[in-house]
Amino acid sequence: MMIQDNPKPVFIQFKVSSFSHSTSIIRVSLSSYSPRAPAYGHARLPAEQLLLSSYIQMQQMLGAISYSQNLRISESQNLRISESQNLRISESQNLRISESQNFRISGSQNLRISESQNLRISESQNLKISESQNLRISESQNLRISESQNLRILKSQNLKISDSQNLRISESQNLRISESQNLRISESQNLRISESQNLRISESQNLRISESQNLRILKSQNLRISESQNLRISESQNLRISES
Repeated sequence: MMIQDNPKPVFIQFKVSSFSHSTSIIRVSLSSYSPRAPAYGHARLPAEQLLLSSYIQMQQMLGAISYSQNLRISESQNLRISESQNLRISESQNLRISESQNFRISGSQNLRISESQNLRISESQNLKISESQNLRISESQNLRISESQNLRILKSQNLKISDSQNLRISESQNLRISESQNLRISESQNLRISESQNLRISESQNLRISESQNLRILKSQNLRISESQNLRISESQNLRISES
């Protein structure tokens, strides 16, 4: 590979020991480098500078870095992606994880965020997705989880949010979906849970909200659905539960 941004163009040769599209990590070992032509003499460049330049160029060549992306992990964060995972962030996306957060995706998971999406997890949040889960957020969606929230999706769950949806969970909320549950929200839906709410769906439940629906739960409400229940709301319905 030729380094373009130096006074004397330099050819380097290195070995790629490992590369991961999912984590955008490239490990290389420098084997040799030489000037473009013998007349230039030997280029006196540190090995670290050569490796850094080749690392950036190789990432661009392999498409590991896409345009206008921001990936920020700060303040004792842990980002772990294991076991055949795919993490794709495209087209001016922002992924920010801050303040002692833990983001773990394990067991053949797929996390895809596309087309001007924002995923923000802040203030001691935990997002755990395990055991063959799929989380897909597409077409100008916003997923915000703030102030000591817990979002747990366990055991072959599917969470799909599409077509200009907004999912907001704020102020010490808990959203737990367990044991083969399906939560689907489509076509300009709004799901808002605020002020110490608990939404629990357990044991083979199905919650489907479609066609311009609004589900709002306010002020210390509890909605529990258990033991093979089905809740379906369709065709411009409004479900509001407020004030205890």
